[in-house]
Amino acid sequence: MNIRLIGEDEVQDAYYLSAQAFRCGTRDDNFAVKRQADADKPDTVGIGVYDDAGLQTKVMVIAYEEVFEDKFVAPMGGIGGVACLPASRGKGYAAAGLKYALEVMKDSGQYLSALYPFSWAFYRTLGWEWVGVQREYKVPAAILKSVPETESVREATSADRPAIAKIYSKYCQRYRGMAARDLRAWNRLLNHREGNYTYTYVYEGPSGLEGYLTFSGMDRDSTFINEFIVLNTTAQKALLGLLKRHDMQVKSFRWNAPDNDQFWSTFYHNDLSTSISTVTQGRVVDVAAALSALKPGLAVSGKVAVGITDTAAPWNTGVWQIGVEAGTVTATQAGSEPDISLDIQAFTQAYYGTPSLAAVREHSGVAVSSERAFALLTDLLDGPPMWLNDHF
Repeated sequence: MNIRLIGEDEVQDAYYLSAQAFRCGTRDDNFAVKRQADADKPDTVGIGVYDDAGLQTKVMVIAYEEVFEDKFVAPMGGIGGVACLPASRGKGYAAAGLKYALEVMKDSGQYLSALYPFSWAFYRTLGWEWVGVQREYKVPAAILKSVPETESVREATSADRPAIAKIYSKYCQRYRGMAARDLRAWNRLLNHREGNYTYTYVYEGPSGLEGYLTFSGMDRDSTFINEFIVLNTTAQKALLGLLKRHDMQVKSFRWNAPDNDQFWSTFYHNDLSTSISTVTQGRVVDVAAALSALKPGLAVSGKVAVGITDTAAPWNTGVWQIGVEAGTVTATQAGSEPDISLDIQAFTQAYYGTPSLAAVREHSGVAVSSERAFALLTDLLDGPPMWLNDHF
């Protein structure tokens, strides 16, 4: 087995692999070229696992940044395009490629990672764990109501994009884990797509734009709204009224929202349905860097020894002496006995905040020998819930 970065002259080999793994064998000799030009981020890293027969497995690491309230922005490696040729499955190639990817992310300063798994159990063995809870609403258009503020809703123009991005940026500060988007990400969301127009609407309040929604194409039975972001309930009601005006074309609309979303308080009806699901599977890649990035309040102060086990990223394993003082955090390896012991999956969940450290303690294997230390770590990791609406 040989693991290395995929060379420029091997891109077609990588997409041949993808065609069998993800595209049911659909052949398009220009697919790799179009994919690079239209969708891939320029800082994407392709990792290949090779044997004597050539490329057998690939792993893509896509550079993102995640917003943690208004406190800091965390470099994150988004894992995508994990694929292995069928004849080579079961040989440990994918796991080896992902362990190599962890080293690549650590060396690149990406101390967090996230992915959308084909198998939760498989990625759990490598240290990833579910983080975040979200709702998916399904709302019949006929039950919605237009309100006077709906008259202030209009179709967005290209000139509105900076203001839309500003709304999103403000909204991000309410959560942990939302993506800090670049121009390419906004273009993917708001541009027209091959085969479908993209429709974006904004609500303009007294102080400017306060909310937006966007969807690509329409399904008469159930249209999915790619993003529905508002800064207040007035904007939410106004945009719901815009959806009401589609009731001759669309039976129902669906969209995702954070678990603490206020839609039920704004509008509730017996015919509205809500399902909940996890958001993504996340991972702390580098414990020391992740802890050092935290920006606790000045009232949080003290020391705690945390023991962490991480079989896929051994640099994280050990007892970490965490010091909190004057709004800064230090983390160094120590030889002392831990006040708290947990694995990397539990630590990741607590770091993202959903589930909370208290919930992780209740349902996972967290050993606590000092309640004082546990209270300090709880205060250090306290914050709003996790949510992410970008996919990779």
